[in-house]
Amino acid sequence: MILQIHRDTLKPGTEAAFDAIERDAARACRGLNCPHPHVAIVAITAPAVRGAGAPEVKEVWWLNLFASNDEKQRVYAAYASNAPLMAALGDVGTRRHDVIASEVDVFATYRADLSRGAEWRVAGARFFVVVVTARESRMDGVVFEAADGTRYVFHPARTREEADDTANHADSTAVIFAVRPQWGSPAQDWIDTDAQFWTR
Repeated sequence: MILQIHRDTLKPGTEAAFDAIERDAARACRGLNCPHPHVAIVAITAPAVRGAGAPEVKEVWWLNLFASNDEKQRVYAAYASNAPLMAALGDVGTRRHDVIASEVDVFATYRADLSRGAEWRVAGARFFVVVVTARESRMDGVVFEAADGTRYVFHPARTREEADDTANHADSTAVIFAVRPQWGSPAQDWIDTDAQFWTR
C-alpha cells in the first residue's frame, strides 16, 4: 500500500476562507465524479516538543491510499482525463494560494513489519493519532515509511476520548487530528459505516 500525505500549513487567520474553498472543492469532487476517495484531517493538538507558548500552526493533511503504484497511475490518469473536474480543481488551487503558507507532498509505503496493533481504516474513524518519527523499532500503530526514512504512524480512533487515551500512551510528539468530512471525498463504505458523520 502507498499512502499519499499532502500537508498544508495555513496562514494565520485564514481558517474561514480555507473552509469555504475546501467545501467548494468537495462539492466539485462529488458532482464531477472524483475518481478516488480521500480524507482530510486537521491537527487539533500540538506535540509536547513545541513547548508552552509556541505559536499555533494550523495544519491540514490530505490522505490518499493506493493499493499499488499501478493503481496510483490509473487514478492520476482518471483525474487528467476528467476536464471539468480538473478545471474546477484548478480554480480551487488558485484560490488556495492566498491561504496556504506551505505545502508538501509525501508518498509513504506501508511497513507491515514495523506496524503493531492497529489496522489502517478510515471507515468509522473520526480522529487519527499520528506520530512522525525516524525510529527504526516496531511501533504501535500502522506505519508508513517515506523515501527519506521518515515514518508516519497512524492510530485511527472513533471518539476524542479514545484518541486522547491513545495519544497519552504514545510518543510525546503524538498529534491528534480530527477528520473533516465536509472537505473530503468519502468512499461508500465510510458513509455506510458512519452515515451520520459523513452526511451531516
